[in-house]
Amino acid sequence: MADTTQRRVRIGSYTDGEARAGIFTALYDAAARRLHVVRADGSVPNPSFLTCGNGRLYAAHELDDRSCMAVYAEGDDGALVCRGVCGEPTEAGTCFVEASVDGRRLYGANYESGSISCCTLTQNGRPSGGLPAVHHEGSSAHPERQRSAHVHSIRFVPGTNVLAAVDLGIDAIALYRADASGALEVPPVASVATPPGSGPRMLAFHPRLRLAALVDELACDVAFYEFDRTGTRWRCVDRQLLPVAGATEDALAAHPAFSPDGRRLYVSVRGSDRIALFALDDDGRVESRVDFGSGGRGPRHIALDPSGSLLAVANVASDDACVFELDPLTGEPRSEAHADVPRAACVVWE
Repeated sequence: MADTTQRRVRIGSYTDGEARAGIFTALYDAAARRLHVVRADGSVPNPSFLTCGNGRLYAAHELDDRSCMAVYAEGDDGALVCRGVCGEPTEAGTCFVEASVDGRRLYGANYESGSISCCTLTQNGRPSGGLPAVHHEGSSAHPERQRSAHVHSIRFVPGTNVLAAVDLGIDAIALYRADASGALEVPPVASVATPPGSGPRMLAFHPRLRLAALVDELACDVAFYEFDRTGTRWRCVDRQLLPVAGATEDALAAHPAFSPDGRRLYVSVRGSDRIALFALDDDGRVESRVDFGSGGRGPRHIALDPSGSLLAVANVASDDACVFELDPLTGEPRSEAHADVPRAACVVWE
């Protein structure tokens, strides 16, 4: 992009049966402090989670009748061009995707079927075939949300071939080694149990330390785990409650994001519609917490830009995306800009 004052953000959404494109491209104009949508792309329903890597955009399409992951490339005009789709009719509810570091495999967390899918990618990023899905079994304390397994997110532990699968339904993080083909070795090499009824949802990894922040959706807290260099031994070192004051319904923790320097952690909370900001010391210990409004309702997902100076928020319940400019000293918001996006579910900076 020629104009260096403008930053591009991709926004995934729930299309909810509507015949419309679901991936929106917006520009944030720093000089004008304005966020505006410039195009919408994609024909596959419910691109509820997006991630960038290897010069591509990967999407989880959250469908009730099958698993579905897609790979997109950017065309000459800035439009997203689908390079291919990978799915299985025996799985369902893909709500998170994670690409391997080499860009040759794409993994999906299937919430409805409680499973992890994997598809291989060609050198140019096209899906070329699936590997066997891995299924979780079990239940936990919550009478409605935890009747069965619900894999909500998957992340590779930095510097390892260990995939951490966060399962809201069984209160656990299952740690799988990926073999040379990309297939996950079963059973998992280890499992990290979370408190009964906590409902773990999303992980974020510290950019410098062997430290992970786990957001528990149902308990509405964030737990900090130290892990060893193999990525298989985890120890909980702290647990912090998230802001619930003012919630008109259940306060449900959603998404964590570390700042690029590791000195701050942001966590979004639906229901109270707040963003918690934790200040961390050089060793990753929490020093303080403040919180601020999400700029809308239902902050399902948040993302910091690579400089750490901008925070994007997808407010799914108020049909908008929001960008905050952050104070460089405190990390707190000092301005905000909004754009209307129906059922905004995920935000990704380019």
